[in-house]
Amino acid sequence: MSVKDGINMRVLRVAVLSAFVLSFASSVWFLLLARGSVPMYIAHAVSITLTFLLIALYLFESAKIASFTAYRELRLRQTVDPDLGFVEYLPVGAPIFNACVGALARKGIYVRSADSMHSLAKLETVAVDGSLESREGYSITMSVLSEMGVELVGSAHSCPVKLILGSFDLETGPEFDFVLTHDKIAHILIAVYMSRIFAKYSKLSLILLVCALVVTAVLLIAGQFAYIGAAIALWSASVVLSVYRIERKTLRLTFKSVSNYK
Repeated sequence: MSVKDGINMRVLRVAVLSAFVLSFASSVWFLLLARGSVPMYIAHAVSITLTFLLIALYLFESAKIASFTAYRELRLRQTVDPDLGFVEYLPVGAPIFNACVGALARKGIYVRSADSMHSLAKLETVAVDGSLESREGYSITMSVLSEMGVELVGSAHSCPVKLILGSFDLETGPEFDFVLTHDKIAHILIAVYMSRIFAKYSKLSLILLVCALVVTAVLLIAGQFAYIGAAIALWSASVVLSVYRIERKTLRLTFKSVSNYK
Protein backbone atom coordinates (compact mmCIF):
# COMPACT_ATOMS: atom_id res chain seq x y z
CA MET A 1 0.00 0.00 0.00
CA SER A 2 1.43 3.39 -1.01
CA VAL A 3 1.69 6.36 1.36
CA LYS A 4 -1.13 8.03 -0.58
CA ASP A 5 -3.38 4.96 -0.20
CA GLY A 6 -2.57 4.79 3.50
CA ILE A 7 -3.51 8.43 4.01
CA ASN A 8 -6.74 7.98 2.04
CA MET A 9 -7.72 4.95 4.10
CA ARG A 10 -7.03 6.83 7.34
CA VAL A 11 -9.19 9.70 6.10
CA LEU A 12 -11.95 7.26 5.20
CA ARG A 13 -11.76 5.59 8.62
CA VAL A 14 -12.12 8.97 10.34
CA ALA A 15 -14.99 9.87 8.01
CA VAL A 16 -16.81 6.58 8.71
CA LEU A 17 -16.38 6.99 12.47
CA SER A 18 -17.54 10.61 12.35
CA ALA A 19 -20.57 9.73 10.22
CA PHE A 20 -21.46 6.89 12.59
CA VAL A 21 -21.31 9.19 15.62
CA LEU A 22 -23.41 11.78 13.80
CA SER A 23 -26.00 9.20 12.69
CA PHE A 24 -26.21 7.73 16.20
CA ALA A 25 -26.68 11.15 17.75
CA SER A 26 -29.30 12.21 15.21
CA SER A 27 -31.17 8.91 15.63
CA VAL A 28 -31.28 9.25 19.42
CA TRP A 29 -32.36 12.89 19.13
CA PHE A 30 -35.09 12.01 16.61
CA LEU A 31 -36.45 9.00 18.52
CA LEU A 32 -36.36 10.50 22.01
CA LEU A 33 -36.70 14.24 21.66
CA ALA A 34 -37.99 15.19 18.24
CA ARG A 35 -40.29 12.40 17.06
CA GLY A 36 -42.50 13.74 14.28
CA SER A 37 -40.13 16.56 13.40
CA VAL A 38 -39.62 16.58 9.62
CA PRO A 39 -36.23 18.39 9.72
CA MET A 40 -34.88 15.93 12.29
CA TYR A 41 -36.16 12.96 10.27
CA ILE A 42 -34.33 14.29 7.23
CA ALA A 43 -31.15 14.74 9.26
CA HIS A 44 -31.60 11.22 10.65
CA ALA A 45 -32.05 9.68 7.17
CA VAL A 46 -29.20 11.63 5.60
CA SER A 47 -26.72 10.80 8.35
CA ILE A 48 -27.46 7.05 8.25
CA THR A 49 -27.32 6.99 4.43
CA LEU A 50 -24.01 8.85 4.49
CA THR A 51 -22.62 6.36 7.01
CA PHE A 52 -23.53 3.36 4.84
CA LEU A 53 -22.17 5.00 1.69
CA LEU A 54 -18.87 5.79 3.43
CA ILE A 55 -18.69 2.20 4.67
CA ALA A 56 -19.31 1.02 1.09
CA LEU A 57 -16.50 3.26 -0.18
CA TYR A 58 -14.14 2.09 2.56
CA LEU A 59 -14.83 -1.57 1.80
CA PHE A 60 -14.36 -1.04 -1.94
CA GLU A 61 -11.05 0.77 -1.40
CA SER A 62 -9.98 -2.07 0.90
CA ALA A 63 -10.78 -4.57 -1.86
CA LYS A 64 -8.72 -2.53 -4.34
CA ILE A 65 -5.70 -2.44 -2.04
CA ALA A 66 -5.97 -6.17 -1.32
CA SER A 67 -6.28 -6.95 -5.03
CA PHE A 68 -2.87 -5.34 -5.71
CA THR A 69 -1.02 -7.64 -3.27
CA ALA A 70 0.60 -9.72 -6.04
CA TYR A 71 1.54 -6.60 -8.04
CA ARG A 72 3.42 -5.21 -5.03
CA GLU A 73 5.13 -8.51 -4.21
CA LEU A 74 6.33 -9.06 -7.77
CA ARG A 75 7.64 -5.52 -8.15
CA LEU A 76 9.77 -6.07 -5.05
CA ARG A 77 11.11 -9.30 -6.55
CA GLN A 78 12.12 -7.54 -9.78
CA THR A 79 15.38 -6.49 -8.13
CA VAL A 80 16.52 -10.13 -8.02
CA ASP A 81 14.49 -11.54 -10.95
CA PRO A 82 14.67 -9.40 -14.11
CA ASP A 83 12.30 -11.82 -15.89
CA LEU A 84 9.49 -10.23 -13.88
CA GLY A 85 9.75 -7.05 -15.93
CA PHE A 86 6.37 -7.78 -17.51
CA VAL A 87 4.75 -6.81 -14.19
CA GLU A 88 5.22 -3.14 -15.09
CA TYR A 89 2.95 -3.63 -18.11
CA LEU A 90 0.13 -5.57 -16.46
CA PRO A 91 -3.31 -3.98 -16.87
CA VAL A 92 -5.26 -2.75 -13.86
CA GLY A 93 -8.97 -2.41 -13.29
CA ALA A 94 -11.66 -3.46 -10.83
CA PRO A 95 -10.59 -5.45 -7.71
CA ILE A 96 -11.73 -8.84 -9.05
CA PHE A 97 -9.80 -8.26 -12.27
CA ASN A 98 -6.68 -7.17 -10.39
CA ALA A 99 -6.82 -10.22 -8.13
CA CYS A 100 -6.98 -12.58 -11.12
CA VAL A 101 -4.25 -10.75 -13.06
CA GLY A 102 -2.04 -10.87 -9.98
CA ALA A 103 -2.64 -14.58 -9.51
CA LEU A 104 -1.60 -15.19 -13.12
CA ALA A 105 1.46 -12.96 -12.74
CA ARG A 106 2.62 -14.99 -9.74
CA LYS A 107 2.81 -17.95 -12.11
CA GLY A 108 4.72 -15.89 -14.67
CA ILE A 109 1.72 -15.31 -16.92
CA TYR A 110 1.08 -11.93 -18.54
CA VAL A 111 -2.52 -11.21 -19.56
CA ARG A 112 -3.45 -8.32 -21.83
CA SER A 113 -7.01 -7.48 -20.80
CA ALA A 114 -10.29 -8.52 -19.20
CA ASP A 115 -11.61 -9.37 -22.67
CA SER A 116 -8.74 -11.86 -23.06
CA MET A 117 -9.84 -13.73 -19.94
CA HIS A 118 -13.53 -13.60 -20.82
CA SER A 119 -12.76 -15.02 -24.27
CA LEU A 120 -10.48 -17.81 -23.00
CA ALA A 121 -13.05 -18.83 -20.39
CA LYS A 122 -15.53 -19.61 -23.18
CA LEU A 123 -13.22 -21.49 -25.55
CA GLU A 124 -13.55 -25.20 -26.19
CA THR A 125 -10.35 -25.36 -28.26
CA VAL A 126 -7.05 -23.70 -27.39
CA ALA A 127 -3.85 -23.31 -29.40
CA VAL A 128 -0.54 -21.91 -28.19
CA ASP A 129 2.42 -20.59 -30.16
CA GLY A 130 5.45 -22.63 -29.20
CA SER A 131 3.59 -25.68 -27.89
CA LEU A 132 5.19 -28.92 -29.14
CA GLU A 133 4.39 -32.55 -28.41
CA SER A 134 7.98 -33.07 -27.32
CA ARG A 135 7.60 -30.64 -24.42
CA GLU A 136 7.64 -31.98 -20.88
CA GLY A 137 4.13 -32.18 -19.48
CA TYR A 138 2.40 -32.22 -22.87
CA SER A 139 0.47 -35.45 -22.26
CA ILE A 140 -0.85 -34.52 -18.81
CA THR A 141 -1.72 -31.03 -20.02
CA MET A 142 -3.76 -32.54 -22.86
CA SER A 143 -5.45 -34.92 -20.42
CA VAL A 144 -6.39 -32.26 -17.86
CA LEU A 145 -7.59 -29.86 -20.55
CA SER A 146 -9.82 -32.66 -21.83
CA GLU A 147 -11.29 -33.07 -18.34
CA MET A 148 -11.98 -29.33 -18.36
CA GLY A 149 -13.80 -29.66 -21.67
CA VAL A 150 -11.04 -27.98 -23.69
CA GLU A 151 -9.10 -29.40 -26.65
CA LEU A 152 -5.50 -28.38 -27.37
CA VAL A 153 -5.14 -27.99 -31.14
CA GLY A 154 -2.07 -27.49 -33.30
CA SER A 155 -2.90 -24.36 -35.32
CA ALA A 156 -2.57 -21.16 -33.32
CA HIS A 157 -3.93 -19.13 -36.24
CA SER A 158 -7.39 -20.66 -35.78
CA CYS A 159 -7.58 -19.70 -32.10
CA PRO A 160 -9.30 -16.34 -31.35
CA VAL A 161 -7.22 -15.94 -28.17
CA LYS A 162 -3.49 -15.61 -28.78
CA LEU A 163 -1.27 -17.48 -26.29
CA ILE A 164 2.48 -17.89 -26.52
CA LEU A 165 5.11 -19.78 -24.55
CA GLY A 166 8.28 -17.80 -23.94
CA SER A 167 9.72 -14.68 -22.36
CA PHE A 168 7.83 -11.39 -22.44
CA ASP A 169 9.00 -8.95 -25.09
CA LEU A 170 7.92 -5.32 -24.83
CA GLU A 171 7.45 -4.99 -28.58
CA THR A 172 5.56 -8.22 -29.29
CA GLY A 173 4.22 -9.21 -25.87
CA PRO A 174 1.22 -6.83 -25.90
CA GLU A 175 0.12 -8.38 -29.19
CA PHE A 176 -0.69 -11.63 -27.38
CA ASP A 177 -3.56 -12.18 -24.98
CA PHE A 178 -1.45 -14.39 -22.73
CA VAL A 179 2.34 -14.77 -22.49
CA LEU A 180 3.43 -17.83 -20.46
CA THR A 181 6.87 -16.53 -19.50
CA HIS A 182 7.99 -19.64 -17.59
CA ASP A 183 7.82 -21.52 -20.89
CA LYS A 184 5.85 -24.38 -19.29
CA ILE A 185 3.08 -25.93 -21.34
CA ALA A 186 1.20 -26.93 -18.18
CA HIS A 187 0.65 -23.23 -17.48
CA ILE A 188 -2.01 -23.29 -20.19
CA LEU A 189 -4.14 -24.95 -17.53
CA ILE A 190 -3.59 -22.04 -15.15
CA ALA A 191 -4.54 -19.52 -17.84
CA VAL A 192 -7.81 -21.35 -18.56
CA TYR A 193 -8.54 -21.92 -14.86
CA MET A 194 -7.97 -18.27 -13.87
CA SER A 195 -10.00 -17.04 -16.84
CA ARG A 196 -12.93 -19.15 -15.69
CA ILE A 197 -12.60 -17.87 -12.14
CA PHE A 198 -12.53 -14.29 -13.43
CA ALA A 199 -15.61 -14.85 -15.60
CA LYS A 200 -17.52 -16.46 -12.75
CA TYR A 201 -16.74 -13.85 -10.10
CA SER A 202 -17.26 -10.95 -12.52
CA LYS A 203 -20.70 -12.27 -13.39
CA LEU A 204 -21.54 -12.85 -9.73
CA SER A 205 -20.42 -9.32 -8.82
CA LEU A 206 -22.55 -7.83 -11.59
CA ILE A 207 -25.61 -9.81 -10.46
CA LEU A 208 -25.11 -8.68 -6.86
CA LEU A 209 -24.68 -5.06 -7.97
CA VAL A 210 -27.94 -5.21 -9.94
CA CYS A 211 -29.68 -6.74 -6.90
CA ALA A 212 -28.26 -3.95 -4.69
CA LEU A 213 -29.58 -1.30 -7.07
CA VAL A 214 -33.01 -2.97 -7.19
CA VAL A 215 -33.16 -3.10 -3.39
CA THR A 216 -32.13 0.56 -3.26
CA ALA A 217 -34.94 1.46 -5.66
CA VAL A 218 -37.47 -0.51 -3.62
CA LEU A 219 -36.37 1.26 -0.43
CA LEU A 220 -36.74 4.62 -2.14
CA ILE A 221 -40.25 3.75 -3.33
CA ALA A 222 -41.15 2.47 0.14
CA GLY A 223 -39.89 5.69 1.71
CA GLN A 224 -37.18 3.96 3.72
CA PHE A 225 -34.64 6.63 2.89
CA ALA A 226 -32.43 5.97 5.90
CA TYR A 227 -31.22 2.61 4.59
CA ILE A 228 -30.74 3.14 0.86
CA GLY A 229 -26.95 2.98 1.31
CA ALA A 230 -27.03 -0.37 3.13
CA ALA A 231 -27.48 -2.42 -0.07
CA ILE A 232 -24.46 -0.73 -1.70
CA ALA A 233 -22.40 -1.41 1.42
CA LEU A 234 -23.33 -5.09 1.25
CA TRP A 235 -22.26 -5.21 -2.41
CA SER A 236 -18.88 -3.68 -1.52
CA ALA A 237 -18.50 -6.31 1.20
CA SER A 238 -19.14 -9.00 -1.44
CA VAL A 239 -16.27 -7.58 -3.54
CA VAL A 240 -13.91 -7.83 -0.57
CA LEU A 241 -15.02 -11.43 -0.03
CA SER A 242 -14.53 -12.25 -3.73
CA VAL A 243 -10.94 -10.94 -3.68
CA TYR A 244 -10.26 -13.05 -0.58
CA ARG A 245 -11.77 -16.18 -2.16
CA ILE A 246 -9.77 -15.71 -5.39
CA GLU A 247 -6.61 -15.45 -3.30
CA ARG A 248 -7.50 -18.68 -1.47
CA LYS A 249 -8.33 -20.54 -4.70
CA THR A 250 -5.02 -19.66 -6.34
CA LEU A 251 -2.48 -20.14 -3.54
CA ARG A 252 -1.96 -23.87 -4.14
CA LEU A 253 -2.88 -25.12 -7.57
CA THR A 254 -2.88 -28.81 -8.43
CA PHE A 255 -3.95 -30.69 -11.55
CA LYS A 256 -6.96 -31.97 -9.60
CA SER A 257 -8.12 -28.56 -8.32
CA VAL A 258 -7.75 -27.05 -11.80
CA SER A 259 -9.55 -29.87 -13.62
CA ASN A 260 -12.45 -29.89 -11.15
CA TYR A 261 -13.26 -26.22 -11.82
CA LYS A 262 -15.84 -26.05 -14.60
